[in-house]
Amino acid sequence: MTRSLVLLGGLGIAILAATPASAETASALFGCDASRSAVCYFRIFYYPKFNRQIVLPAGMKVTVPGLTIGRDRYCVSVGTPPRHGCQSKLIDANYNS
Repeated sequence: MTRSLVLLGGLGIAILAATPASAETASALFGCDASRSAVCYFRIFYYPKFNRQIVLPAGMKVTVPGLTIGRDRYCVSVGTPPRHGCQSKLIDANYNS
């Protein structure tokens, strides 16, 4: 009985060690560098399947929390919202436009 418990405990530790650590979330700066009267539409794709849209007028910047830098992606379009099948870019820790 004791040997079974030891083996079971060892198996539990092995499973925990093999489980990847959850990625830390951070904030990233997004900004609209378009011409004066334009509007930028950002679509942020949170891994694995969620997304959200942010609309910024020209010259405005905003910090977006809850992102995984280097894993989550985004698309940006001026004047119209980006399609779901857009050419996405990785979110940068410095500045995204």
